[in-house]
Amino acid sequence: MMGWNITNNIGGADMPVAITVLNSYSGWALCAEGFMLHNPLLTIVGSLIGSSGAILTYIMCVAMNRSLANVIFGSYADLGAGGPKMEVTGEHVETNVDSVVELIVNAKDIIIVPGYGLAVAQA
Repeated sequence: MMGWNITNNIGGADMPVAITVLNSYSGWALCAEGFMLHNPLLTIVGSLIGSSGAILTYIMCVAMNRSLANVIFGSYADLGAGGPKMEVTGEHVETNVDSVVELIVNAKDIIIVPGYGLAVAQA
């Protein structure tokens, strides 16, 4: 249930952080299981997995310049956001492979931007 709650509204660049959080949770669950079964090996391994997942989560959040709460709960805060909806403007133009090839051949400069789709989608 906790995995579904974390990953329900997450997408784009936040998904790897959610996966490391879930990895950390699995380690802490293993650590708790070791305590309940009085098994020191499970406790040690679980604490190693849990702490390494937490450290990796922190490092990824710092690298993205975002807080963990913003990554996990940021999409829930946007659910109730009011205000006007964005209006789609412009004209739809269909194309095919031949016309794209012609555009590329006739282009003076071509810029390839990796990850542009995620930026446009504000993911």
